[in-house]
Amino acid sequence: MARLFGLLQKKRGQRTTGSRLAGVVGEVMIFGIVLLLGLISLGWLLFNPEQTSDLGMMYVLNISLILIGGGGIMMAVVQYGISAERRKAITLGRPALDVMQDNLPSAHRFPTIPPDADTTDSPGVRLRYRLPQTESHFWPILAATLFFGSWAIVTVTLAAAVGVGFWQSTPNWLFVCLLPGCLIVSSWSGKYFLQQLSGLTRIGPTVLEISQHPLVPGTECDVFLSQSGLLQFKSFKVTLVCEEQTSYHQGTDLRVEAVAVFRDRLIMHKDQTVRPGTALEDEFTLSIPETAMHSFRGQYNRIQWKLVVEGRSLSMPTFTHSFPIIVHPRMKQEGTA
Repeated sequence: MARLFGLLQKKRGQRTTGSRLAGVVGEVMIFGIVLLLGLISLGWLLFNPEQTSDLGMMYVLNISLILIGGGGIMMAVVQYGISAERRKAITLGRPALDVMQDNLPSAHRFPTIPPDADTTDSPGVRLRYRLPQTESHFWPILAATLFFGSWAIVTVTLAAAVGVGFWQSTPNWLFVCLLPGCLIVSSWSGKYFLQQLSGLTRIGPTVLEISQHPLVPGTECDVFLSQSGLLQFKSFKVTLVCEEQTSYHQGTDLRVEAVAVFRDRLIMHKDQTVRPGTALEDEFTLSIPETAMHSFRGQYNRIQWKLVVEGRSLSMPTFTHSFPIIVHPRMKQEGTA
């Protein structure tokens, strides 16, 4: 009987069952309708000439619709870039690999080497670990949503006031003069919000998996890349970067400067098209130079190794994702051998 319900079950050997992009687009559309309904209702309520006894309840209902719609859009967009393993770990309140004893971070480490707990807490599909991404899409999309939502409320409210004024033959000319400016700002903020949303939905998750971690100078490991989405790339490359950072105070300001002291292009793809249901996949070898400096984190200085994924497309701005890795000194491995 289990075969009769194959469409409702998880496909064996895979971590996802369908298109995450279609699910996110559907959620955004539903919550967008709820948000739009709340904005229109609130604008109509603020300038309704007939006030009813249930005015307080109507305000609570409209504000609830706005909060539900806006919060639902933000949650759908944010969760689109989070892997299934990390969502499960967040839900259960524990590391995703607590049943894999050999993946626990090592207890013996130097105090100036960054910990690798965030790197080894998520399993990979092809290789052992899935590397975490340093960039977060939450704050840009949150800022764009709040800015667009605020101006949308102001514009709808102002338009309702102007409409009521003309309907009653007592227009407020100050509101009439302010309305075109609000429409321009709302249109621009809406376009920017749609660009951010389109970038998050069309540029699918970038997955980098690594066969071992931490690394040691002079060693090699396998890396698996998977880039999904709906784009036509002019170029797509992965680069190994060693970056030296320093922070200092200039007056009351804290300044941070970073310089890439080592770069090694690992792979390079040109004129690649990624279609729905497919992904740009590649498996390559990562080699740490034998004379390389290990990872370091001090009070004012830092040496950070990372894999940088950069994609240039025909219809979207260039995007860059960074995946930090930890490099241990050779003497640590020799001491524990």
